[in-house]
Amino acid sequence: MSRMRAAIKESALAPAQITELTGVQRFSFGQNFIGFAGHFPEYPILPAVLQVLLAQLLAEEIIGSPLSVLSLTRAKFLRQLRPEDQIEVHLSCRKKDTAWACRCELQVDGQSAASFTLNLGVSTC
Repeated sequence: MSRMRAAIKESALAPAQITELTGVQRFSFGQNFIGFAGHFPEYPILPAVLQVLLAQLLAEEIIGSPLSVLSLTRAKFLRQLRPEDQIEVHLSCRKKDTAWACRCELQVDGQSAASFTLNLGVSTC
């Protein structure tokens, strides 16, 4: 997954804006982005698993530690994310026992494209 993580980070339009336990970061993925490979031929869309990875990477920046996904709840994927879309990831995290609960919303042109709560644990790797 490190190759995918690197490709995602290269697609960031600017550094993340982080304030306490919240963050915002913008991305745009070109037609040749590795995450579109096979999903789908002739009609590329950003897979949901990569939308979750966007949130996980931003959460790692906010919290300052590598994190593992424990669960995903309240997920709604409302529109297809296509090449060249400018995607804005909004994340708000809070400590929940020994884990983190991060509420995420992905927006395109100010409209919600996806939202979910990502429950993360500090990675031991």
